[in-house]
Amino acid sequence: MQELLIETIRIDGGTQSRETIDQQYVADLAEVIKNGTRLPAIEVYGDGTDVWCADGYHRLKAHLAAGKRTIRCNVHKGTLTDAIWASCAANKEHGLRRTHGDLAKTIKMAVELKPSLSQSAIATHVGCTHGRVCQVVNINNLTRPDKVTGKDGKEYPARKIRPPWEAEGGDSPPPGDGGESETPDREPMASKRTSVDGRVDAVGKPIPVHLRGLFERGTEVQALLTQLTSLKSVLKRAESSDDVLFGDVNYNSVFAAVQTAYDGIKATVPYAVCPWCHGVLSDQCRGCGHRGVLGKYRYDTTVPELLKQT
Repeated sequence: MQELLIETIRIDGGTQSRETIDQQYVADLAEVIKNGTRLPAIEVYGDGTDVWCADGYHRLKAHLAAGKRTIRCNVHKGTLTDAIWASCAANKEHGLRRTHGDLAKTIKMAVELKPSLSQSAIATHVGCTHGRVCQVVNINNLTRPDKVTGKDGKEYPARKIRPPWEAEGGDSPPPGDGGESETPDREPMASKRTSVDGRVDAVGKPIPVHLRGLFERGTEVQALLTQLTSLKSVLKRAESSDDVLFGDVNYNSVFAAVQTAYDGIKATVPYAVCPWCHGVLSDQCRGCGHRGVLGKYRYDTTVPELLKQT
């Protein structure tokens, strides 16, 4: 471990695997540093000429914000390429949790840097599912070579990349942990076939058969919302008529609580099939909380625009 001048550490080589820097997180870390806490060392790669930051952008910027000129570093011998590859594996087990956008950018970086690696090998390095890699490759139309190297170091023919909603039947992956079909890992599709009767979600995407029941149960949630609305109406009338029965009710507090409950319950109404896992890999998908569907609020606020357009 070495203490390096921050100004000697380069951050302009495309080694940042996050979409953006969280300025509030930087400010919080800066306060911690000012209070005397020593943060973990950042990871850098040096080739004798340049030193590249691979992991620790928020900590580096926090040190600057705290008025520090130096920062502790774990220095590894390597090139810019080594630093980018290491950055793709950063934050999968520690640090500020990666957003879906961060993960998509990381996967894209890893595939572009090492296109000859199998999707399984990329997924292992990045720390995500095979299916997530497949989705990013499809969305970005990333080119793949005719042969790929698996996690076992062996070469396998690269097969056609197909997203989950098209992946019914077809060839199965070759045996061994290095082989891949370039199709997401998934359970048998017999009970998870895409809707063929025209049923679509609120954004026009087909509803898989196994998710229809969940969408239909949205009426149960609507019934609860109706009851909350009725409760609020009753209390509004009581407040306006100064009903002594409710004389000890703190109306402002109760109305706020009812509204919070209403918003929280409304958010769970099935609105769209998960655009990340398409309901097929929901048991592995954190994007939809393993539900296979998203409520409108979560869809509007967490799904990248690019993914909404696919």
